[in-house]
Amino acid sequence: MFYEIRTEHARQGRGVELARYLDETVIPLHRERGMRVVGSFTVAGDEDAVVWIRRFEDDADRRRILDAVHQDPRCAPLAATVSTLTSDPAATIRLMPTAGSALR
Repeated sequence: MFYEIRTEHARQGRGVELARYLDETVIPLHRERGMRVVGSFTVAGDEDAVVWIRRFEDDADRRRILDAVHQDPRCAPLAATVSTLTSDPAATIRLMPTAGSALR
């Protein structure tokens, strides 16, 4: 099992709009397709950054879920909207919980 921390950077001044769009549209589609989204967050001190944390059982689980999301006919229009709201490609970091982690 692993987590991914995905950081989206909104165009200047559009962070609230991006956070709302992710919460109301993008993340629900991902959850509907089987993704476990642990939470979404704004970043203190950076009003244009939005972070969401996703959990996968393994690489095959991740591929299966992302394929299902990307094959959904709603995905392309959502991605187009996200690209109008963001300034840079999203950054993703993979985290592996330690043996003592409460998130295992």
